[in-house]
Amino acid sequence: MGFSNIATGFVLTCVAALGGLSGTGAQAQDRTEQFAVVDQMAQTRWQKSGYVLREAGRSIGPEIKGIVRMPIDYKREFALGALGVGALMLIDRPATEFYQDNIESAFDGFALPEHPLKDKLGSSGLANEDLWLLTGVAGLYGYGLVADDTRAQRAAILSAKAVAYSYAASHLVLKSVIGRKRPYADLSSRGNQEGDIFTTDPLDFGNYHGVSLKPDGYGTAMPSYHFTEYFSVAHVLSRSYDNSWVPYGLATVLAVSNIRGHRHWVSDMAAGTLLGIGIGEVLWRTNQDMQRGQMSFEPQVSKDLVGLTMRMEF
Repeated sequence: MGFSNIATGFVLTCVAALGGLSGTGAQAQDRTEQFAVVDQMAQTRWQKSGYVLREAGRSIGPEIKGIVRMPIDYKREFALGALGVGALMLIDRPATEFYQDNIESAFDGFALPEHPLKDKLGSSGLANEDLWLLTGVAGLYGYGLVADDTRAQRAAILSAKAVAYSYAASHLVLKSVIGRKRPYADLSSRGNQEGDIFTTDPLDFGNYHGVSLKPDGYGTAMPSYHFTEYFSVAHVLSRSYDNSWVPYGLATVLAVSNIRGHRHWVSDMAAGTLLGIGIGEVLWRTNQDMQRGQMSFEPQVSKDLVGLTMRMEF
């Protein structure tokens, strides 16, 4: 039983006590019915939560299909994004030098506090910022359960899916296929220098390394997984709450935390941001389309009633 229902039951108990615990049989019957209402509220709460989870499971197939079909279903947006990233790649050397010397240096030393579970989960490959993001998503879902807020539950589930799809699309597939080397952290002082892992050449592609489940520095520059992850979640929350400033602001805070640890070309970060927004939009639209016109039946059982509740969304 959720916290608010426990609180409601406590209030009803206090009211009964103030009315006299030695009341008549009719009063005792009233109190029994009051607690039955509380139990019914809890039943409805968990039924709704169960419906949200079943809904999330049914949408996985269409979501994956939608992400794979993004270049086809969003031709104009994909073409503009590809042109923009391609143009950045042509000026990546000076653009990344400027970014390293001016933007990274401005935020150098800023980092989120170490997550309480960082030591225990350090071997998992999760960065400190990943742990804070996942904690926020879990907290949002927990709030949704306690407050009986299905919008919060849906937003949290979509955010968790956004993290998973970002990992699969960016880290497992695209990084492995593109094989772009990461830039040195001090490009402006390197001249033209090559290395085993890092490079000064923004067109150093094709360094295939196979699929690596954990972070790997070799040939894994494009796209930035963390930018994909942060902005896919930000877009899901932006669409869920019709607010861009807060989720995109928080995504920016995550991106600049430990900013020198990213080791990316500017176009890598742009590609990751656009991919993340695309994944977030596919998740949002797919789930909105599935909710429209759906009809569901949920059993309703109480002391005086046995029946079905029909739910249909348009």
